[in-house]
Amino acid sequence: MQLGYVTDDIDAAASYLESRLGTVDCVRHYKSSLGGGRPPGSAGAGGPRAPFVVVDGEPADEWVIDVALVNAGPTNLEIIRPVGGAVDLYRGAVRPDVPATLHHLGFRVDDFEEASAVVAASGRTWKQYGDSGGIRFGYLDMTAELGHFVEVMELDEASAQGFAHLEAASNAVRDGELA
Repeated sequence: MQLGYVTDDIDAAASYLESRLGTVDCVRHYKSSLGGGRPPGSAGAGGPRAPFVVVDGEPADEWVIDVALVNAGPTNLEIIRPVGGAVDLYRGAVRPDVPATLHHLGFRVDDFEEASAVVAASGRTWKQYGDSGGIRFGYLDMTAELGHFVEVMELDEASAQGFAHLEAASNAVRDGELA
């Protein structure tokens, strides 16, 4: 469902998609943070979801990125600019002086716990995982085998609607409904 890119200039990368690839305007989010939260313990199960991110097995106290999102038909294009904290997963793939670099392929799953069990059964661990409050996600490091990460996402209803809105905006332009 998603092609994820990294960049050192979120506005230049978004402008590149808009002007050179003909996408609609990217939706930009600056200084998105998941740092400081902690994964729920067994005692906290069933309570409200609080945002957190775990990187290399350790909860991140600081984790800040800029994000631009747009769709090309059904495929979401995500651009991430690492800003601060435990964001080396993104920073290490940035190539200076290019609009964006492929970083990950994103796949939607119905059950993140089930996906995590599959990852564990394969003898692997998530390089990074977390919960934005609307998206439970994990990155599997496949850079040695495939040259990129694989992201797995479980979306809540509001997040699924957000991605559907991006797709509808892309399709409206393609179908000639918007100028």
